[in-house]
Amino acid sequence: MKTTSVMGEAERVRGEVWVGGGPGFAVVPAGVRRGVVIIHEMLGRQPEIDRVVERFAAAGYAAVAPDLFSDGPHAICLAKAIVETQRGEGPMIERLKTARAWLCEQAGIGAEQVGLIGFCFGGGFALAAGHGWGAVSTNYGQVPPVEKLRGMGPTIGCYGARDRIFGKTADTLVERLRAVGTEVEAHTFEGVGHSFLTDGDHPVGAVITAPLFHIVYNPAVAEAGWEKILAFFDRHLGR
Repeated sequence: MKTTSVMGEAERVRGEVWVGGGPGFAVVPAGVRRGVVIIHEMLGRQPEIDRVVERFAAAGYAAVAPDLFSDGPHAICLAKAIVETQRGEGPMIERLKTARAWLCEQAGIGAEQVGLIGFCFGGGFALAAGHGWGAVSTNYGQVPPVEKLRGMGPTIGCYGARDRIFGKTADTLVERLRAVGTEVEAHTFEGVGHSFLTDGDHPVGAVITAPLFHIVYNPAVAEAGWEKILAFFDRHLGR
């Protein structure tokens, strides 16, 4: 797979890319001075994740979303990712670092200017992989034990109050990251459940998981969450 490049004033890269040993989607505007690597949800790379890349690019970031589940059957890839989340190391975590290096080369920026963001499974994965990143955004995901969080970059967490699995996780995130001296900010949004920051259309999954996750997209609440995340990244990654 070849990188789709657009050389000009507006963008240096846009489209499908081969990054970190696998496929992904990226937008690298010309002249940006910060970047972000995006970790998809448990469904893998979906159109809503590509739209997250577009959102960051519109906000002045070089952005890339590697497809971490491209190496085999979805269930096996997800199981491997869960193991890496627990261990804090593994091939997928290394792919994120390779994606960061690729982004730095494309945009001409330093690693300290690149943030990491994840959603759903990716929220916990971002915490497992977040050592040494310029900033981290974890969204409705599992929080690793304290000993796995040392060396984390400044972190923001977002949760939906109606999410029965992760809706009360904000306090845990704050407690554990403060214990290792990491700057942390956490927000819980009323009236929404899991996956409230992305606008995916997965009606069957939403119905099946409704008793636990209450997945209903609310644009107003989603925008409030994105405002918090972008402000946090702006402070720590520069403009």
